[in-house]
Amino acid sequence: MPSMLRIHSLFGLLILTAVLLPVQAAEFRTTRLTTTPVIDRVFARDAAWRGHDALSSFTQVQPIDGNPASQQTRIHIGFDDDTLYIAAICLDDEPDNIIVTSNQRDASVTESDSLRFIIDTFQSGQNGLVFGTNPGDMQYDAQVSGFDFDLNWDTTWEVATTVHDVGWSAEFAKPFTSLRFKPGNEQRWGINVERRIRRNNEVAYWSPIPIQYSLSRVELAGTVSGIDVPRQRNFQVIPYITSRQSRGGELTDTDSDTEVGLDLKYALTSALTLDVTWNTDFAQVEVDSLQVNLNRFNLFFLEKRPFFLENAGQFGVRVPGLMQLFHTRRIGIGPGGSQLPIDGGLRVSGKTGRNTNLGLLFMRTSEVADLAEGTDFGVLRVKQEFRNRSSMGVLLVDKTDVEDDNQTFAVDGQLGIGDNLTLSGFVAQTDSIDIPSDDSAFFLSSN
Repeated sequence: MPSMLRIHSLFGLLILTAVLLPVQAAEFRTTRLTTTPVIDRVFARDAAWRGHDALSSFTQVQPIDGNPASQQTRIHIGFDDDTLYIAAICLDDEPDNIIVTSNQRDASVTESDSLRFIIDTFQSGQNGLVFGTNPGDMQYDAQVSGFDFDLNWDTTWEVATTVHDVGWSAEFAKPFTSLRFKPGNEQRWGINVERRIRRNNEVAYWSPIPIQYSLSRVELAGTVSGIDVPRQRNFQVIPYITSRQSRGGELTDTDSDTEVGLDLKYALTSALTLDVTWNTDFAQVEVDSLQVNLNRFNLFFLEKRPFFLENAGQFGVRVPGLMQLFHTRRIGIGPGGSQLPIDGGLRVSGKTGRNTNLGLLFMRTSEVADLAEGTDFGVLRVKQEFRNRSSMGVLLVDKTDVEDDNQTFAVDGQLGIGDNLTLSGFVAQTDSIDIPSDDSAFFLSSN
């Protein structure tokens, strides 16, 4: 019996060691391209990639965790003065059985053959940008900030895919202006690649990931070095003008109404962005999905207005599905869900230094007679990142109009313990004339 106990104990120790030992991250060095690739679905004949090294050696997490991928994948990464290029060839013994379920932007990748990348330009191990596609030319992009996965974020990039007799291939072009990165010339970025082969439910990664995690586990990304980034000079102005004329009926003359406004984006540094909006118009924003409310609680609608989306996760202190201390969808909404015009505002978001996230926001909504007073919104968010998934942050929110003055204060943090345990939580306090008590909250969870 003692001998049997020792065997069981040794077996348990081996399992525990296999789970807790850190996985060795993959590494790859890229080089500058001498010829600009053409994004035209003819990857095999593109001279830009000839003689260029490719990363490969993918490892499954399912169906057989730890086994080499059943099909070979080769990923080429290169760049020129303006753009990061990625070319992928996904070999497949059964190209006729490749599955594509949708080519709608940001559609689910779990039901289709697909390829996704996560890029951590600061090597923070906590934040990243996700890009992906399937053999149907789908564009998939998202932001990862800690445990937040924001699929509503979109940026400008190109992709072209094709299915051929040895599998399928994809070509990506990501302008450096669509990325945020630390100052400096040659850089090392955290990058990982996920490939899904739907017909056999296979998921494989370039930099191995334990089965309990996913691509958004940024700290487990591999390293790609040799990326020579340009000096960031990003300045965009998007003006608009709308005009409406009415005549006839009870009108004795032509009734005209003209609106003019603009959005501006400027890169203060390669990692910090200023957004300005004046006489804001969100008419082009995707409509919300229809929801039916069968209870007494308010419905939650995701933010889809582009002005608020970049680095949106940096402003978040929340419990997913339960509460959110600050939600930008409240800006521009009056009593009963009525729409309030936005006079304008500004927003600064990104990183200062390598590990400090900064967010500033000021917005003003117009007064609407018999409905709402003009209201000012101000937000300050600072979050310092540390090693091993740990961070500490503060959030200050102010909402002021003629009659009311409301504030919210919060301190939140995250502590990584070893490789498999993360504690996160916050404490918060509000100050409002209408709520004299029950105005504090706290939360603690483990993952």
